[in-house]
Amino acid sequence: MEKLIISNKDVSKFDEVAVLLAVNEGEEFHATTVYESMIELKELVQAAGSETKAELVLNQKIDPDYYVDKENLEYVAKHAQELEIDMIVTIDSLSGNQIKNMEEVTGLKVVDRTILLLDIFSQSSSRREGKLEIEKAQLKYRSTRIEGFQGKYKYGSGIGVFSPSKKRLLTDLNEINERIDSIKTDLSVIVKNRFVQRSRKTDVKAPLVAFAGYTNCGKSTIMNKLIELGPDHTKESEVIVKDHMLSTLDVSLRKSMLPNGKDFMIVDTIGFVSDLPGIIREAFRSTFEEVSYADLILVVYDASRDDLEAQKSIMDFTFEKIGVSNKRKIEVYNKADKLDPIPESSDNKIYVSAKSGYNLDKLIEAIQFNLFEDNQDASLLIPYSRFDIFNEIKKNRVIEMDDFKHTDFGIELNIVLSKDEFEKYKLFIK
Repeated sequence: MEKLIISNKDVSKFDEVAVLLAVNEGEEFHATTVYESMIELKELVQAAGSETKAELVLNQKIDPDYYVDKENLEYVAKHAQELEIDMIVTIDSLSGNQIKNMEEVTGLKVVDRTILLLDIFSQSSSRREGKLEIEKAQLKYRSTRIEGFQGKYKYGSGIGVFSPSKKRLLTDLNEINERIDSIKTDLSVIVKNRFVQRSRKTDVKAPLVAFAGYTNCGKSTIMNKLIELGPDHTKESEVIVKDHMLSTLDVSLRKSMLPNGKDFMIVDTIGFVSDLPGIIREAFRSTFEEVSYADLILVVYDASRDDLEAQKSIMDFTFEKIGVSNKRKIEVYNKADKLDPIPESSDNKIYVSAKSGYNLDKLIEAIQFNLFEDNQDASLLIPYSRFDIFNEIKKNRVIEMDDFKHTDFGIELNIVLSKDEFEKYKLFIK
């Protein structure tokens, strides 16, 4: 019989303390082994505001009624009190019947990985659309497992109990379905407004750079370094940086400028985790849409992590799922200052340190090259009668005084044009 692996951490200050429970059937969880997934699960428990005291991996088949055999559940329950454990967190999604049965056998609250992820999202989402999407996902998940939410979830507190608006989640199926319908109505209005905003954005010629990466790899910190390049940069324009998993849930769109004077847009997206449940991918489809609209994706990794290769597999798997495998990408390996020696960078694989600033100049060069590699120098002569063309060109770039001069025939302008711009303004090229 497998034994509990017990941590020596002091958990007395936490409202909820977990024992992690996994069944190892010898299969990979898409891109990771069960042991790699357990490391991530511990981090997710911390992100939810709790702590792990013990873990147990069982080499057996999943029990359809109890997830694991009753003997092992009784073994966990026996040690729970002495270890100050009050909840079981499972690596797999559970049925309502499994949740109910496990709770009855152990007397502990039972949280599966999907409930845990939804709770983290519930705590972190700040915009109205995100809050509604998460509440809808929480309720939809409950509606198919209703019998599992009549005990600890109905009368207790902590993980999985509250909506993003801090209200206790419903446990009556009819009330749940009514609330889901109400949320869908509210979301339909928000989606219509987002479509209008997206239409307006596509009228802007500035290219879009999307940040994507495994959660807590430093995406937001690097994004802020790029935001600082913009002439209108203020501290208020920066995105919030938090040092825990899944702190970025709401899409953040910012404007900045490259050394060539060209504007570009930057969007931060949700941090990726392994085996992201379909119900959560659906809830955050708007953030994945931003990745699909991007002209360039910066895929950020924490270069110092031992499970880097597993995280790369997770990213590749997720990109395939959301249909952006063939998008142009730059791999950005953050926290390179923790490596000794630091590997050599290449054109589309760059080691950086957002903390020290190491190689950020190389990253900016790579972004500029990837966005504007088809650019070419051009000298334009714009008649004074077509001053509207000069104003149009100025909208999407900074033009310095020495870039143009007034002549008897019009404004002579020396600039860098993209392939599309070259075609558009070819009548004015000298």
